[in-house]
Amino acid sequence: MRTPLFPRRVAAAAGIVLLSLSSGLACAQPAAASVQALSIPCGNTTCDAEIRRPPGVARPPVIVMAHGFGALRDWGLTPFADRFVQAGFAVVRFDYRGFGRSGGQPRRVVDGPAHVDDWVSAIDAVAARSDVDGTRLGIWGSSYSGGQVLVAASRRPQVVKAVSSQVPFVHGLSSALRYPIRHQPAAMWMAIRDAVRGDGEEPVYMPIISADRSTAALICDECVEGYSKLVPKGQEAENKVAARFLFSLPFFYPIDSAPKVQAPTLVIAAERDGLIPIQKVRDTAKALPRGEYVELPGAHHFSPYQGPVFEQVVARQTAFFRQHLAR
Repeated sequence: MRTPLFPRRVAAAAGIVLLSLSSGLACAQPAAASVQALSIPCGNTTCDAEIRRPPGVARPPVIVMAHGFGALRDWGLTPFADRFVQAGFAVVRFDYRGFGRSGGQPRRVVDGPAHVDDWVSAIDAVAARSDVDGTRLGIWGSSYSGGQVLVAASRRPQVVKAVSSQVPFVHGLSSALRYPIRHQPAAMWMAIRDAVRGDGEEPVYMPIISADRSTAALICDECVEGYSKLVPKGQEAENKVAARFLFSLPFFYPIDSAPKVQAPTLVIAAERDGLIPIQKVRDTAKALPRGEYVELPGAHHFSPYQGPVFEQVVARQTAFFRQHLAR
């Protein structure tokens, strides 16, 4: 039976309750998690990862996480991971091939289907570990990876038991049509030059964001400030991706995988998302056989990463994982 979609007022009311509950969690002393570096086989190379385990829990349920467009696993995901560990879950975060300390060439190529392959590799590797309960495995994605987790769950229906999809990219063409017309000629010229590069040549890179409003991969009212705040203080970010993504992104449709996702799936959307057309997210939630939908009134694409909206979102996600992964 399909879980009813949250009406906006109900979602807002639920958020107030969840925020109150999460405030108590925020005041508690954080659990001291053990952290171990991992190397996950991905294709013909490895993906860099880490596992955090809650203290005193033998073979805990586990949540696998990865970031969105061009971002790394420690950009804004640590607060989510910490809350999940405090709730008794192990958490594995990883970076895609070509990003961070993961192997693979060329570097910093954003490719939805290739990222999904890395998700599947990570799911298989984590499910086989003896120090976590692979029969209670959930996956968490946001933005570009929010769509990828839907595809990955459809490919591993017997393994993935719960899916959290936050402000998800779900419909390539609709998102591509939001790209400003005045930037399209320059962006396409960079993409063409990148596409004809040889295998051993460095890609033609495009900035992910641009403070001076020049051509960049992500252009929206909240993009520069929101994306910049994801980068940890003191860390210098590589603000670039291979421009060839413009030829693959419009044809990536996670929404098509929604009917095939067997696991319970929580979709959290932002009403005023400047990157993701909200109607396509609503349509995706309706297509999920076991979908739950929360729409954040007045929120933009980067709202879930901090402040009161973060508290609301992480409390809802924690409750969701407890419901479907705890025994």
